[in-house]
Amino acid sequence: MTRSEGDSGPSRLRVSRLRIHPVKGARGCDVEVLDFDEIGPRGDRRWMIVQPDGDFLSQRAAPALATIRAELDAASLTLRAPNAPAVTLPVAPSGQRMRVRVWSSSLEVARVGPEADRWLESVLGTPHHLVHMGPGDLRPTDPAYAPGHRVSFADGYPALVVTRGSVDELSRRAGRTLPVERFRPNVVIDGARPHAEDFWRRFAIGERRFSGVKLCARCKVTTLDQETGDRDPDGEPLRTLSRYRRIENLVYFGLNAVHEGAGRIRVGDPVRILDRGIVRGAL
Repeated sequence: MTRSEGDSGPSRLRVSRLRIHPVKGARGCDVEVLDFDEIGPRGDRRWMIVQPDGDFLSQRAAPALATIRAELDAASLTLRAPNAPAVTLPVAPSGQRMRVRVWSSSLEVARVGPEADRWLESVLGTPHHLVHMGPGDLRPTDPAYAPGHRVSFADGYPALVVTRGSVDELSRRAGRTLPVERFRPNVVIDGARPHAEDFWRRFAIGERRFSGVKLCARCKVTTLDQETGDRDPDGEPLRTLSRYRRIENLVYFGLNAVHEGAGRIRVGDPVRILDRGIVRGAL
């Protein structure tokens, strides 16, 4: 795994894209601002599709989730999918509460309601529930990496950061352009050298401060086209990542981060690196 501790200078580091994924596993969308609350970016992975027994559904098992688009406004969540009528749901759920599981986490959250469940069954072909995480629902981050923080239905941490330099370097090594959407980030930063984010222990975006707590181990979801759900015929980017970003049996790309307090970041915000050092992977 290569080391690159530098960047191109604080004045050149800027946020180029911000993205949210309202429904975990479904398609993401670009936004101009991210408002952070206690859990993470508002509107990001606050909804999740679960099987009847409460286990979460992801693109690992259901690549077709990439074709589900979620549009969010202050009052409603609209879901769209190919060959299916759109459904518009209230942001505030009305269904019963149920226990769900996200990796090693287990918590009780609210079902959105029967209309959402009927729509999911029509799209996915089998019964599923749409659930919602409210502000009072508690899911802590891994205390081994980020004690005292909370997270939405994201895999483990409130925000995922990647740099354009890292995506470009990976594309160069792969011999083809790899879209940043494959990595499902919240924040894309321009101006850094490839994989400089591996060493960002503390940084500021605009006036908001963040801590890099864990490198992001990547899985086969990165090999899925985030528009169609089709598998990459060359196994990219995992094939190339395994050649130069492997530690033991995992490959890493991007930085999991936690935030300090509520507030807003915007596209175009400057990024300042406050503390550099080793950020751990899953060792």
